[in-house]
Amino acid sequence: MTQILSEVNLDYSDILIRPKMGINLNSRRDVNLTRVFKFKHGQTRTGLGVFNANMATVGNFVIAKKLLARGMFATLHKHYGVDEIGAFLESCRADNVSCDNLFVTIGLKNADLEIQKLKDLESKYKWGAPRNICIDAPNFYIPNALDVLARVRYEFPDSVIMAGNIASGDICLKLLDYADIIKCGIGSGSACLTRRQTGCGTPMVSLILECADIAHSVNGHICADGGIVDVGDICKAFCLNADFVMAGGMFAGTDEAAGDIIEKHFETNEIIDGARAVQTKYFKAYYGMSSEYANNKFAGGMADYKTSEGRELLIPYTGPIDKILQDITGGIASCCTYVGATSVKHLSKCATIIQVHNQLNRVFEKYSV
Repeated sequence: MTQILSEVNLDYSDILIRPKMGINLNSRRDVNLTRVFKFKHGQTRTGLGVFNANMATVGNFVIAKKLLARGMFATLHKHYGVDEIGAFLESCRADNVSCDNLFVTIGLKNADLEIQKLKDLESKYKWGAPRNICIDAPNFYIPNALDVLARVRYEFPDSVIMAGNIASGDICLKLLDYADIIKCGIGSGSACLTRRQTGCGTPMVSLILECADIAHSVNGHICADGGIVDVGDICKAFCLNADFVMAGGMFAGTDEAAGDIIEKHFETNEIIDGARAVQTKYFKAYYGMSSEYANNKFAGGMADYKTSEGRELLIPYTGPIDKILQDITGGIASCCTYVGATSVKHLSKCATIIQVHNQLNRVFEKYSV
């Protein structure tokens, strides 16, 4: 019999972090943004737990190198070949950029080929410890997902493995038998249509709380994937006890995102010399990995048993990614000062979350430049 769970589930837009007095923290420059992660299967990594999404437009080499150089974490999309990834590893070594926090992504299809790709990277390009693997699927509830995860753990016992996505806590313990990080979030991404097409998903705030509680009980970690609109949402995720946060759309309008800058012209209400003035705006294309466009590009077309669960978007052009990365580190540090947390690791211990009906004053947004 179908059940209706009546408790309220919340999203990022439903909460705020309440400021309060702290001790021994007078400036955001005093905040420690670096965290040492000790994983369930014995590995250790150090950095700020912010990822780029492993999507084709933002899971590229240029963005990955930028995040790694800032002490963050990075993923590559799963369609890169061995030699492409190998050349990237060598370029990072040449530029003195550590790849300790780089995750190479594989999918569930053609598991033999995917695992061989990882082995070839190891043998041909000395991609050894520290070695990090992301097993990516939009639906990690299918039996094959657990089978592939178990096999990857067997083949690479010393790797940090991130697996997902999920949208409930009931599967966490089973996955954490093999994975170190569980990627949580279904349908919340800006380029995702899963909730419209299937009706499936869980609001991110409630999902993070549930999964973090279960994962941390067995020394597992979670990555909150999707739903990030502003830097404040990253702060909220850390306050809710997420270990890592993954963002896609936030990086999609940057110079470093894949694709050309698209110029569009719009008529305004301003009249100049008897005609409507024209405003020029710039965009970059961004698409979900389950979209028809992505299926045509990477899978030879949309199979007749599928529906598109992603969409194509035009994201406002935002310029170099460095400004956004600065906003992220500065925003997190400032959040720490508002709640008295001396480090990003302590945000969840210091934060008080309040439920709200309105979090932003948008009255003049239509006039913003």
